[in-house]
Formats: sequence, C-alpha cells, structure tokens
Amino acid sequence: MTDAGADEARQLLLANVDRAVTGPLEDPALFAAVVGVERLVVATGSTDPEVLRAALEGRLPGHPHGSDVASLVAEGERHVAAGLVRRAGRHGVDAALVNPDAGAYEVTTDATLVRAAVRAAQRSLDAMPYYGLRYGERGSRFASTDSAWLISLAHLGEERATRQVAWLCRVLAGRGMPSWLMELHLDELVAEVRAVSGEGAVGALPAAAEAVATARRRHVDDDLLALADGWADDSMGDELPVPRTGALLAAATADVLSGVTPDDHVLVDWLTDPARVRPEVADTVHWVRRQVRDSAR
Repeated sequence: MTDAGADEARQLLLANVDRAVTGPLEDPALFAAVVGVERLVVATGSTDPEVLRAALEGRLPGHPHGSDVASLVAEGERHVAAGLVRRAGRHGVDAALVNPDAGAYEVTTDATLVRAAVRAAQRSLDAMPYYGLRYGERGSRFASTDSAWLISLAHLGEERATRQVAWLCRVLAGRGMPSWLMELHLDELVAEVRAVSGEGAVGALPAAAEAVATARRRHVDDDLLALADGWADDSMGDELPVPRTGALLAAATADVLSGVTPDDHVLVDWLTDPARVRPEVADTVHWVRRQVRDSAR
C-alpha cells in the first residue's frame, strides 16, 4: 500500500467515526470503513467519535486493549485500501473485502445491519473464549463476515433460510465448531438486529435459530449441556482446556447423533492435544465425553 493509499484509507476511516452513514453501502471503500470503525467500537467499548478518532490516530497507547486496537486500525486501513482499488475498478462488495480468507459470498450492505453484524459477532466471541483460543484473529474476521451473511438470509422464506443455516452448521461443525455455537450466535444476531431495525428486519432468522436448537435438543437438551459443564468443571478445575469444555463436548455429541457431522474428533483432538494439556486431563475429557454419550438421547 502506497503512502497516498494509506492516507486516503485513514481519512475515510476518520470521516466515519460519527457512525452516521445509513442505507446501502454500495461503495466498497465505504463498506470497509464502516466495518473497520465498528470493530474499533467493540475493541474500545466506546461509540464516542473522539475516542474512535484517537484510536485511529494512535493516541490510545494506554488503553487496556491498546495493541489490539493498533492491529485493528492497521487491518482496517488495509481493507479500506482494498476497497478503494475495487471502487476504481467498479467492483462491488462481498465478504472477501474485509476477510480476504473468505470466498466472495454475499453479505448485507445495509450500514445499520453491518454494524449489528460486527457487534453480534464480537458478543459471540466474548461469550465463548474457545473461538479466540483456537481460531484467533482469523476466527474474528470470519465471525463478522458470517454474521453479515446470515443477516442477508433474513429476507428469505423460513425453509430456505433454515437450509442455508444448516449448511453452514455442517461446514463449521466439521472444523470443530459445534452447531450449538451457531445457535448462540443467531440469538445474539437476532437481538442486535431487533434493537436497531425492529422485528421486521430479523425475518426468517428466529425460525432458523429455533431449528438449530430443536435439532440439538432432540439428543442433548439444555439440562445435559449444564450437567456436562459441571462434570468438566468439577473434574478438571483450573486445568480445564477451555471454559465450557463440557458443553462443547455435549454439543459436538448432539451433532454426531443428529447427523450434522460424522464424528467429533476435530474438537476432541484439540481439547486433548498433548501440547496443551496433561495426559490425565485428556483422559478426563474422554471420560466427560463418555458420560455425555451415555446420557444423550
């Protein structure tokens, strides 16, 4: 990125710290700027334009998440610069613009909903430390673009939206993310969208969320999720591989029993990785998994 390109990208980010843009974001550079600023909102915990401006100008070194903020600023500048290139070539907006590892799939371009997507993604990440520990910043980027894609399903009929969500559940479960995590994320997304755009904007998303939850509860209900967490917490204590280990194991079991994924080895292998946990802890993980399987329907 040239100095001129970096400066233009920074200026576009600064021009959007008031978060006043609404309506469709057809300009890819503007789309990237809105996403970049909203990620700073989440990182700083502030919607104050002066705080966001200070973050973009590197004037928050003492912030508790100062290094994360600096990284997000640099990433935001790169994405806006890529958007400027797209603008010049008259290309549109897709997920790859703000997540180069993603495919060029459709995402919502409504400014208000884009912001809601970013916030819901971060709420999901904060609620489940497994995401950050396992997938890091790459996982954060995918959470935001997947969130924006899910919002784009809201206008579909319930059956079509549910099929699309089920497809993504299968993809993610195969990569170690049980469908229960999608269930939680959809709950956060629906809440954010309702708060900013009303009931009409959530469309088919509540039905899709309920379908995911119903499929899981046929085999592993909410009580068993809680029991599994208790078994893991009580038996592993401070050596728990990750918070909510028991619920993750139970949710993965539900995916196997419902046919979402053929097995749960991707998750279990990570939880029992000898580079991360002692052999005794790995044995306990397998014990909790057996307890869940014996109790599941």
